[in-house]
Amino acid sequence: MRSVLLTQSIRKMALVIAGFLATIVLLESDGLASWANHLEIGALRTVAVPVTAAVQKTLHPLGVAAIRDHALVALARVGWTDDAALLAKAANPSRAGDLTGVPTSASANCPNPASTSGSGSGANTPDHSAHNLFLNAPGGRTPLLGDVPKTTVLAPLPPVEPGKPRVVVLAGDSMMAVGLSAELMREAAGNKDLRIVKAFRSGTGLARPEVFNWMDEYPAMLGKEKPDVVIVAIGANDGQGFVVDRKVLPYGSEDWRKVYQERIAEFLAMVEAGGPRVVWIGLPPMRGHIYDEKISDLNRITYTVVSQSPQATWWNTVSYVGDDAGKYREFVTLDDGQSIRIRSSDGIHLSDEGAGLLTTVLLKWLDPPPQAANGSTDASATAPAVQALPAVKHKRHAHGKTKG
Repeated sequence: MRSVLLTQSIRKMALVIAGFLATIVLLESDGLASWANHLEIGALRTVAVPVTAAVQKTLHPLGVAAIRDHALVALARVGWTDDAALLAKAANPSRAGDLTGVPTSASANCPNPASTSGSGSGANTPDHSAHNLFLNAPGGRTPLLGDVPKTTVLAPLPPVEPGKPRVVVLAGDSMMAVGLSAELMREAAGNKDLRIVKAFRSGTGLARPEVFNWMDEYPAMLGKEKPDVVIVAIGANDGQGFVVDRKVLPYGSEDWRKVYQERIAEFLAMVEAGGPRVVWIGLPPMRGHIYDEKISDLNRITYTVVSQSPQATWWNTVSYVGDDAGKYREFVTLDDGQSIRIRSSDGIHLSDEGAGLLTTVLLKWLDPPPQAANGSTDASATAPAVQALPAVKHKRHAHGKTKG
């Protein structure tokens, strides 16, 4: 008798689990397809993508996805999500039907950014020189430049107009979100001449627009803001292969480089729309040797594209956070003998103090003192890190992180 009851219990549990899984598949067929596309390039993704795509195609005629999409928009209106693109669609009910379960981008499957003009914000992509020079290069790809410059001059900005704060957009992935943005926003909080706009999202990048499409998300994050300056820190997640036209492009291959350069050019053209000055912050040296080599390669690629635009500056961080040889440095010693950590324990991101080495220079550039706003180049933009350390020491006391 007991065995019969146990068998019935197991059968009921199996039916409940099967019903639950069937409900998930029915309601989240788009989500499953999105999950499969988010996977790293490899064997699991190779199997998961066609399977989930077939399920999605089979269930699409039932109209469940449309109901789900409208429900997501309704939830966005009550603050359920912080996805900028979804929030923008929630604010415009006429666009609610534009939602799709799998985030896509024309650039994800089309090597030529110019052909994405009908997708997302690409229709507003301006005719910028960096974008055009890149597209018109022999073979459709600008040859990689050699070594990136170790120091970079930030050309002076015009003085801030009285009563009109300078709008500064902070864009990028976790390299902006962790440390750097917090320090910039903290130090600019009481400055009436600066208004900071957040446009960053951790775990994103330019390599995988089907995972997170910056060409749609950035305009939504911006809203009605018209930036005067855009500071970009992005690329830490881009050292991976991706798929174009159902063909896997391994990281570092010639085809991969070509497509990735095109995506940088497309993104740069978008953030330059309206004429803001752009500072593209180079990725710092990393602790892991293999990862550091990838980052060095990614820096060369971005520098190759960004350096072609007179509107943008690629800013190297190595003289501030690297050692004398330009390699990874985790601690620095202040004049009083105190040692401070300038990198997070993950060996990737900047600590608050490390970010302070950069924000000290950036803030002086964004809102220079009167004597520096005379058209001359700010020497601190190329100063070695040791000259910025006293400012970091002062910040540590102000934040209550040290005693005495």
